[in-house]
Amino acid sequence: MNRRDRRKVHAATGAAVCAAFSPLVVVEVWAQELFEPPSIPAQYRAVETREPIFLDGRLDEAVWQRAEAITGFVQKEPVQGQSVSHPTIVRIVYDDEALYIGAICYQPRDATRVQNLQRDFSFDENDLFGIAIDGFLDRRNAVAFQTTPYGSQRDIEVIDSTDINADWDVRWNVKTHIEDDHWSAEIAIPWRNLRYPDGADRLGVILSRNIRSLNEVTSAPAVPRAFSVYRMAYQAELVDIETPAPSTNVQVNPYALVQRLDGGDTPSTTDQEIGGEIKWAFSQNSVLDLTVNTDFAQADVDRQAVNLERFSVFFPERRQFFLENANIFNTSVTNWIRPFFSRRIGLDDAGNPIPLDGGLRLTSRSSAQELGFLAMQQQQLGTSPESLFGVLRYSRNVAGQSRVGGMLTYRHDDALTADGVSLAENRNTTVTVDTLWRPEQSWGVQAMLSASHDDLTGDGIGSQFWAFYENNLVYIGLLEYFNHDYNPGIGLEILDTNYVMHSPAISLDLRSERLPDSIRSYNPGVEAYIFQSSDNGDLLFGYAPIRPLRLHFHNGAEVRAVIEPNWQRLTEPFSPAGIEIAPGDYDYTRYRFMAETDQSAALAAGVEIETGDYFDGELTTYTLSGRYAPMPHIELSADVEINRIRGLGVSQEDENTRLYSANLRLAPNPRLQLNAFYEWNSLAGRGVWNLRLAWEYQPLSYLYLVYNRSETDARMASPERADTRLIAKFTYLFEA
Repeated sequence: MNRRDRRKVHAATGAAVCAAFSPLVVVEVWAQELFEPPSIPAQYRAVETREPIFLDGRLDEAVWQRAEAITGFVQKEPVQGQSVSHPTIVRIVYDDEALYIGAICYQPRDATRVQNLQRDFSFDENDLFGIAIDGFLDRRNAVAFQTTPYGSQRDIEVIDSTDINADWDVRWNVKTHIEDDHWSAEIAIPWRNLRYPDGADRLGVILSRNIRSLNEVTSAPAVPRAFSVYRMAYQAELVDIETPAPSTNVQVNPYALVQRLDGGDTPSTTDQEIGGEIKWAFSQNSVLDLTVNTDFAQADVDRQAVNLERFSVFFPERRQFFLENANIFNTSVTNWIRPFFSRRIGLDDAGNPIPLDGGLRLTSRSSAQELGFLAMQQQQLGTSPESLFGVLRYSRNVAGQSRVGGMLTYRHDDALTADGVSLAENRNTTVTVDTLWRPEQSWGVQAMLSASHDDLTGDGIGSQFWAFYENNLVYIGLLEYFNHDYNPGIGLEILDTNYVMHSPAISLDLRSERLPDSIRSYNPGVEAYIFQSSDNGDLLFGYAPIRPLRLHFHNGAEVRAVIEPNWQRLTEPFSPAGIEIAPGDYDYTRYRFMAETDQSAALAAGVEIETGDYFDGELTTYTLSGRYAPMPHIELSADVEINRIRGLGVSQEDENTRLYSANLRLAPNPRLQLNAFYEWNSLAGRGVWNLRLAWEYQPLSYLYLVYNRSETDARMASPERADTRLIAKFTYLFEA
């Protein structure tokens, strides 16, 4: 980075700091202390029952009255430690088959807030009750089970109290009941689906509740406002339990699929597929998964995006086999550099499926360590070669909240000559070491160093470093990334160049009696992303979002304004939206404003406007969103993104892009849902329909009826093309 670049970056950072911190002189900070975990955890007592419990959400069996009433809920938001507005009473019982949690959540019926009935709903926008369970008492890892007043289910895996896998699904059951002054829930979690050491007589637990009409989050025991309700260092201990000894625990989850493809100008075809997974929990902490003809999640589609940035677009994993225990194989802080990313297996760069013969995954987790092994075999299809993938992961817990680990990945692609493409045989390997050091709850360091070797591209290295400090008032963080010829064969590198990235950030949570009554907090902040070449240190590009205004309202609404200086150094042409921009230096500033209403309300909306210079032209982006849900059974939402480009590039071109989407969800109950989605991308000239009827006829067993249609405008493809798929898919979960 030369002197001129340094001066510009430092000047912008200085301006950002002034903009972010000047409100401190006029706003009285109400700083509640971040308290430490208790030295002696609270204890909640469970009661054994020999009587059957019929799940109906009413808690009318006699055993519920014999169980201890857990009532020690306190506010986490908005006022840490304050008494709750509406009480919650929880009782816990168990038998040889399951752990049962009964909750009575007081609040008026007309104050109930539930967005929809989908599984894995939003924590922030719904009334809910939940329990997080730490089976190994390591005070860092957990599984959590949550429900809404309408019986929707959300289950998640939590690693290191911060890394959350919301896509994890496991069999459990819940029934709820709504009265005029409360709603109640009965939850049954089979012991076979919990992990704990043999002979365990206690579990770590945190109970939580969201009272969304008041935007109030409560927990028992207390958890500081700065952390999530999964910060297991603050957990209580559930005692007086006798966990059953490990037994044979095998799950078989086959699927059968029939799909008809009509390619428009090609003959229609009908295909049948069968496959599935077998899960064998051969101990309470170790699980072996086998897959044959892996399920490709054909019932869903990736959302489109108009990408005007220099980064690749990240699309999340959707296939169930790769979602479970995914956290074990994650060594990264963010998605920018990942030695392992499962979408590199069985999918091409466009997201189209490539058949997988099968594979296996072995995972083992205890209070001391985690172990993971994954192997997959991919078939040859078109210009994608036959490939073998392997991943080995080990992590060791040290010093309470810290860990150290490593990972090895391997990919072998066979030689291929097909469709005019000739590829040589290739092997790719990465070796990674990583660590999390968290000596105290409020600060720590996470780091990763990964080396890659590829037969064709040679050796490379990638790394990341994150240092952070957080409490109820402030978050301060520093991210550092390094990439030099790094090529993870089954990983992800969003920015395809050699770079060093520096990203300091600070954000405040200011709460004061001087703020208007409707405003909960004022959150100014600043962050910077400066990218230098790892070859010679020259500035590649950078930007520094300065947030002088961010207001959170008590009802959940938000207003935000951002000023973002940009420094772009193009060494080769860049073509966003197909418009060529010549190499050169471009310095400009962009401005963003966002407003969002209470997203839990029946009628909700949001608007974001971003404008300003863009390289050598101008770009204004309008993003609008709306949602109408008169009841949780019906939800209609729509989104619009319009990009207005003027005077850009070598030819000073103008361009307008539009991305429209609409979604209708109809759900008589959480087990039966019809979802209709349409999206139109003017830049690609592509429209996508996805209609899906999903019936969960028993826990985690589904029948899907799906209609997918992709339409391409004649201006983008000649001739105009429309592909239609009709899919019937049946899955069944069998447990032995």
